[in-house]
Amino acid sequence: MAQRGDRKILRIGIIQNGKIIEERLLRRRESVTIGQASRNTFVIPVNGLPKTYTLFELRGGVYHLNFQPDMGGRVSVDSSVLDFEALKSQNLAKRHGDGFSLALAEKSRGKVVVDDVTVLFQFVAPPPPARLQLPANVRGGLLQSMDWPFVTTLTSSAVVQIFAMVFITSQDYPDEPKAIEDLPDRFVEMVVRKKVDVPPPKDTSKDEAKEGDEPKDEVAADEPKKKPEPKPAKAQPDAADEKDVTPEAVARREAKHRREMTAKVENNTILKFIGTKGGDGPGSIVDSLGAGAADIAMKDAFDGASGTMVATSEGAARDTRRRVGGGTGKVAGLDKDALKAKGGGPVTSGTKGSEVAVKGSVKVKRPSETFGTGVLDSEEIAKVVRRRKTAIKSCYERQLKRNPKLEGSVKVQFTIEQSGRVGKATILQNSTGDGALGTCITNSIMRWRFRKPDGGSVTVAYPFVFAPSS
Repeated sequence: MAQRGDRKILRIGIIQNGKIIEERLLRRRESVTIGQASRNTFVIPVNGLPKTYTLFELRGGVYHLNFQPDMGGRVSVDSSVLDFEALKSQNLAKRHGDGFSLALAEKSRGKVVVDDVTVLFQFVAPPPPARLQLPANVRGGLLQSMDWPFVTTLTSSAVVQIFAMVFITSQDYPDEPKAIEDLPDRFVEMVVRKKVDVPPPKDTSKDEAKEGDEPKDEVAADEPKKKPEPKPAKAQPDAADEKDVTPEAVARREAKHRREMTAKVENNTILKFIGTKGGDGPGSIVDSLGAGAADIAMKDAFDGASGTMVATSEGAARDTRRRVGGGTGKVAGLDKDALKAKGGGPVTSGTKGSEVAVKGSVKVKRPSETFGTGVLDSEEIAKVVRRRKTAIKSCYERQLKRNPKLEGSVKVQFTIEQSGRVGKATILQNSTGDGALGTCITNSIMRWRFRKPDGGSVTVAYPFVFAPSS
């Protein structure tokens, strides 16, 4: 008995009008149908058949040829070839429905004629499965078929994007603008370049006055006012001396300017009245207040001095300017250009003194149990806290500059919203006593980003322990 794998398969060919229109090897042993329906094994436009007719029926693992009385054909049985009439007369074809059925052996072959269509069949050994052969220009390994420039570019782009994303997510959000005391020493020093300016021309009409001479003011208030004498024409300064920028010339101009300012100040301020009685008399009020004048009252000491008065209980609230203007004396003052500086000089802001570097250490203690409507792994929260610990340390070291002995712990409770952002951060405990440190920590935590919790928000509390390390 032949093995199942050695069974022959059915080979069928369709001929219409003397031309082969289809040929097929049926590797699967199953029934074969013909007709006009699209689901048939062979679609044949024959009017003498129904839409689907089972020509070869597989029953019990054996093919049976079914044919109708109006069909023609021949089949080889054993060593002889018989037509359909002989098969029916010799009782080799059995009655089956409206037609007849003949069991076929693997050596059988024959043909069936239906109108102008002839169906040829025979059993043949199954051929070995054909191996698909690729063209020579496509054959080769996977590496040979790759577009290496494209693969290299794609891989490099992916690596750069991954590293950029990791770097961005590991960075802290920028801190708030810092005050000048929070900046490093190398940024504090401000340098103003020295600029040598040529001083403007000066009035040299008063240079001839001696340093010891004191300018005279107007006479006392009881004397009639004198008309101001016409000012002498200003002498033109020496242009060569003004343009000279040597150190000796600059020193001479500065000494001259100081002498002029000293004279104006003495002549237009209270120094004039302290030096002379009323500004013009030979006596000095300072002499009245000296060691030998202990019994002289203040009122008597200033009596007769123009431009001054002594407040009493009756006139304490009176305006001295109106009192003076009423005829008791004349107030000496400065005109708008009396004390105006002349000549510009270099201005420097100096440098910041040396600053003691401070360092602090921050330890993160075990957090409280998370609670809320959402779920988030505590290890995911701890990763973010450890990664952002530098920002907390920066807050501590900023306050450590103001108080080198600052230490203690701060317990912060914050809520992670469903979006991953921190919605609220509050200080539960602050043993350092520094409110600015707590505010800086909460502001920093509000900028943190976490993985999105599942189902809602999550609240957790973290204690931070601070201590100076240097």
